[in-house]
Amino acid sequence: MITPKRRSKIYSQYEINVINFYATMIWLLPMILVVTYVFEIDQKLNINQFIFWLAIANFIVTLIGSFVILFKRDDWKRQVKAEYRTEFVYLLFICSFGVLGFVVFYDYMGGDRQYVANFIVIIGAILIYILLNLGRTFFKFDYMKKK
Repeated sequence: MITPKRRSKIYSQYEINVINFYATMIWLLPMILVVTYVFEIDQKLNINQFIFWLAIANFIVTLIGSFVILFKRDDWKRQVKAEYRTEFVYLLFICSFGVLGFVVFYDYMGGDRQYVANFIVIIGAILIYILLNLGRTFFKFDYMKKK
């Protein structure tokens, strides 16, 4: 007996935008910390106060963005693509700079640099697992698939 092939669901632009927006908001603070580290802004101001105000600003931007997403939900639900390759590449870019920013955050908080590689490996493994599953499920972009 031949079983019918299971059809995969095609997601709308709304679901993809929600994933990308909240991933950007999660990794925004670490990405900004990378910029402060590169341009040595931490030498000119109190980095703990800067991180505090940056976290508050990030929260406010997240709230405003959430309202915009809810406002544009109906329009985005009508837009559908077969695959979201460019959106997935954007997500990879955001997550990679976010991991780099986490290393800078770890350094700013006084963590021992000797153990930073351990944290990168753990965060990287978890992030790769999440990104592979998101790519396969939502973005229809499967790295592991043989053609």
